[in-house]
Amino acid sequence: MKRLATYFLAAVVALGVIVGMGSAVSAEMHDAEWGERQFKSDPEMTKKYAEMLGIDTEGKDMETLNKEIRDVYIKKHAEGLGISTEGKSTDQLEKEIEKVWVTRIAQQYGISTQEKDIKTLKKEIKGAKVKKEASELGISSEGKSLKELTYEVRKAQILKYAKEYGIQTEGRDLREVAMDVRKAMIHNAAEKLGVNTDGKTDQEIFHEIMINHGEKAREMKLFPFREEIILFPKGHPGMQ
Repeated sequence: MKRLATYFLAAVVALGVIVGMGSAVSAEMHDAEWGERQFKSDPEMTKKYAEMLGIDTEGKDMETLNKEIRDVYIKKHAEGLGISTEGKSTDQLEKEIEKVWVTRIAQQYGISTQEKDIKTLKKEIKGAKVKKEASELGISSEGKSLKELTYEVRKAQILKYAKEYGIQTEGRDLREVAMDVRKAMIHNAAEKLGVNTDGKTDQEIFHEIMINHGEKAREMKLFPFREEIILFPKGHPGMQ
């Protein structure tokens, strides 16, 4: 289960973060939305997820596999958190898991959870996280809206990674720089993990890294993993 959970985290969160950088110019990172589109267009990845979960894929269409993946994954996740699954639907379990995770993340950021619903906590978590990232990057958050601050943080992150990888940024569109950063990260990881890249697209290389070396990539910090986002992103096959 550990390798499986690591892969789910890595494939959705890391890939979403990297590609999401390309949307920084719009001030928000839509990791989940990007992931949902990406995996829906990749039947092979959906099949591999299913097989990792022990689901028989023979003769099943994508809609069936997505449903089975969602049911199995959420049940396993609930059990891992000590949540009773008996007599509960997948939707009920998903809500319980989300509540547990949101509460834990809020506590990590020192946010009080008393008399607050999930929506409120998520909003406060987002604000706290962006402010923390801004502080780490030396960006002042005073007098700025969350949207403005998010944009500055994402832009700074892109430029920081670009500098690390020797990517030219002067006079270039931020989205283009972000895509170059993504490509550099993937190929750098492939080189360090000994993954052959000949004749493969960046997406194929990334998928191979996550499937065969996901935990190692996480340990080596080859991608900007964000563990506090394990809240059933739509990028998971079946997480509609």
